[in-house]
Amino acid sequence: MKPKTPQLVIALDLPSLEQNLQIARVVGEKMRAEAHISHSSNIWLKVGLRAFIRDGKLGLEQIRRESGARIFLDLKLYDIPNTMADAAQECAALGVDMITLHASAGVYGMRAVMERLDRHNQHMLVMAVSALTSFDDESFARVYGCGVDSGVRALSNLAADSGVSGIVCSPLESSTIKSAHPNLLTLTPGIRPAPESSPQDSGDSSVSAKPDDQKRIATITQAVQAQADFLVIGRPIYHSHNPAAAIESALAQINHASKHLAKNENPL
Repeated sequence: MKPKTPQLVIALDLPSLEQNLQIARVVGEKMRAEAHISHSSNIWLKVGLRAFIRDGKLGLEQIRRESGARIFLDLKLYDIPNTMADAAQECAALGVDMITLHASAGVYGMRAVMERLDRHNQHMLVMAVSALTSFDDESFARVYGCGVDSGVRALSNLAADSGVSGIVCSPLESSTIKSAHPNLLTLTPGIRPAPESSPQDSGDSSVSAKPDDQKRIATITQAVQAQADFLVIGRPIYHSHNPAAAIESALAQINHASKHLAKNENPL
């Protein structure tokens, strides 16, 4: 299920359902207008804890209906194996295309999820969260007793052993994971598009003054070079003065970086 090119995942982290739906409508308009263009199908919408707790199943259905995009339900499941499997089965029943769980739950928890979904013929991507991008080495060590790099390697080993689809990591760890586990997909939060070169360009990627709590971040080009399969972008799109242009700019940067990487890997 490896994507042909890196996929853009737009995080819907806004304070109300209506604000999230405004972004969903922008995506829907783009996908309908560019149905004949391959990269228009490279857009996913990420619904996280805040939105799902507030808006529930009906909100999820509205977002899917307005956008026509694939839905990534980012709840980061973490519990005993049977409870995780029950929750994953309910997520699949919602018709979403991708979910997350914590790799820290261990092989048995992750494997229980995959076995349950397989038993019920429920197909969606299951991504295991390694180290949250809010962690730096010091804060990660206080919880896990090791640095981020070694911790992510250990968690990715567990994820590979469990049979999940992939792992959530920062772009700083993606290439290392790919080297060790080529079949694992990587999903990278904390992606920041390059700023627009012209101030007149309508794709303003400015963000709000709210502090950025993600410490391990990277540009689109860096994430593509790190072989990431899914690039999560939130604030630079939903706080843009022109979200449609910001989305188009992000897709263009992904495609440009992918072509440049492919050319370098296959110079002939």
